[in-house]
Amino acid sequence: MAMSQAANLLEKAMGHTDTAATEQNVTNPARDRAKYADPSGETMKALCWMGKNDVQVCAVIQLQKGDILGHEFCGKVESMGPAVKGLKPGDRVVASFQIACGDCMYCKQKLSSQCERTNLNKTEDMMYRGRTAGMFGYSHFTGGFADGQAEYVRVPYADVNLLKIPNDVPDEKALYLSDILATSWNAVVDTGVKEGDVVAI
Repeated sequence: MAMSQAANLLEKAMGHTDTAATEQNVTNPARDRAKYADPSGETMKALCWMGKNDVQVCAVIQLQKGDILGHEFCGKVESMGPAVKGLKPGDRVVASFQIACGDCMYCKQKLSSQCERTNLNKTEDMMYRGRTAGMFGYSHFTGGFADGQAEYVRVPYADVNLLKIPNDVPDEKALYLSDILATSWNAVVDTGVKEGDVVAI
């Protein structure tokens, strides 16, 4: 916890790089209601981290301290920007846990977890000589993106980061595609596990 707080203070002091192609640090829409809030005035509730051992359901309009938590989510497309292709309102989708632009050098090599355009964090860059892609619900260390433990989620590059769910697949199964199944699959492939091998997880 102390390390996370120190990294957050360092990031505030250092600022961000200028390579991101999507807006960062919007984990809490109430911080700038004119820019991020629904024009109807409707508010939503979200699961928010309020401090050590303190997670609460909050009305986001009143939220000043908390960030929206989560990491894996699926749902229906409610609305989208004009640049999004291949999706329409009402589509059932599952989201990738990472946020990829689909266009940078890493994304073109199918290394989207290293996308160089979705996370501006200088602290991560300084500590590890590189950055991960932006990630939903992790922290400002990975771009400060709000996650899916809320009624609505803003998904940058939706046509890259959302996968349509077939009608015959229930949400409970589709959700595994967000992170759990993909991480498991890549762990097996990357480590060269073969039939008959004994592994510890």
